[in-house]
Amino acid sequence: MTQKAPDPVPLVGDPDGDDIPQRPLTPLEIASFVESMAAEMRLMTRDAKLNALSYFLEMVRVEASAEVVRLAKASERAG
Repeated sequence: MTQKAPDPVPLVGDPDGDDIPQRPLTPLEIASFVESMAAEMRLMTRDAKLNALSYFLEMVRVEASAEVVRLAKASERAG
């Protein structure tokens, strides 16, 4: 089951060059971000033949994906 990722959080420019969210991220946004980053890092580690890291990053991705689904369902019920 694939859930649509939330829209990106609007960012404001920081004089130091860092972008910071205008509001705190929601748990759903954080879980979606972690899922995406873990997937990208897993591909990198797999290509580099770092098998243990690749395995653990896949576990992170799977858990984050499950949280995205759980949080999206809870959000639908609440809203």
